[in-house]
Amino acid sequence: MIKILKYLVAVTDHLAAFAILLGIILSFSDSHKHKKIALISVLLGFIAGSVIFGIRLSDPKGTNLMLMAFNRKLIIAISIIAVLSVIYPNVFSISILIIASLMYLIPPILQFTREFVYFGESGISTNAMLRALGFTLGIFMCLLLTLSSYEVHKSLRNKREKNIFLFGSLFIFMAEFLVSAVSALQRLKILRTSDSVFNISVFDVMIWRGENPNAFLFAQLILALIMLAYVIKTHLKTEKIFPNKALLRKEKARLRDSRRWSWSLCVFGLTAVFIVIVLHYYDTKPPAEVQPEPYEISNGIITIPLEKVSDGHLHKFSYVTPNKFDVRFLVVKKPAGSAYGIGLDACDICGIAGYYERGNDEVVCRRCDVVMNKNTIGFKGGCNPVPFEYEIKSGKIFIDVKVLEAEERRFK
Repeated sequence: MIKILKYLVAVTDHLAAFAILLGIILSFSDSHKHKKIALISVLLGFIAGSVIFGIRLSDPKGTNLMLMAFNRKLIIAISIIAVLSVIYPNVFSISILIIASLMYLIPPILQFTREFVYFGESGISTNAMLRALGFTLGIFMCLLLTLSSYEVHKSLRNKREKNIFLFGSLFIFMAEFLVSAVSALQRLKILRTSDSVFNISVFDVMIWRGENPNAFLFAQLILALIMLAYVIKTHLKTEKIFPNKALLRKEKARLRDSRRWSWSLCVFGLTAVFIVIVLHYYDTKPPAEVQPEPYEISNGIITIPLEKVSDGHLHKFSYVTPNKFDVRFLVVKKPAGSAYGIGLDACDICGIAGYYERGNDEVVCRRCDVVMNKNTIGFKGGCNPVPFEYEIKSGKIFIDVKVLEAEERRFK
């Protein structure tokens, strides 16, 4: 279940707000020509995003910094285009907004597909299929949001009503990217954290964004709920007199379909909220701290039998130094081969936050929620546990306590 939830939550969280906006945009494009332009924009945006993803794959080390800078500039560009779309919403500005937005959204979505198969796993393993299923359900959820918001917005007969809800959705999308643009400008060294925007410091904006990652998604969902409530209220009964019963039945069927789509949007919207709040909490909630396991120690040498840690799960141990520092370290058997990953329960990036095991195959940092590849534990770099010297022989792990004492200051 954990494997399904991870990608269901990730995709829904990433795409749901844009999915609602896209449905409203496609509905607003009332003429066949404008609707065709909007759909072509979606295709062009997907292609452009796929090209960026392909560039990242072809030379990830050589282009990483360039792509990070490009991504930040793209966020700024989207915020500017969104402002123009709010001020003067027309087929050209909105089409450019769709293309630019998908250029930004598609690469991380495609990146998820590369995480289905962990190192050492088979491409048709149960775990890989469950991850792919979660990803597919997330995409399907967002498509349903697009379709239902499209149908509900299309039910609005008054042009002014259509404009109000389009403006509201565009405004929320614009606000989200303006906030993100502040962070992007700071990281591009154009703004400093001490600078102010409308009497609010850049630092405060960045902190607020980090503490409220779903604020704009919820704003889009609230707007959608207002829109569907309005449609339900105004589509309860016919208000016109029709010359014959056939036309009356046709009108009643239209009103009934509009109400049904409104309730569908309500269900899908509340489901999205459930996914990004409840399921996200369930998926990322770290377990209670595991108590360190016992081991033998003699003449300053810690001894751990391999049979005790050969089950593939994360095992935690602790050594209290003469200076009363509690040095924690980890042992895990790697999935590929017979090697073991051994390191401190700490890293150079997140300090002594430590790690926990999620499900049966993920080692996760408690602070940044990064998932470790078990095959890289024991190597330097990134958020990996800090490696240290040890020896494996005769079916046992041997660790000199002096090696751990040299690392004690990390755990102060």
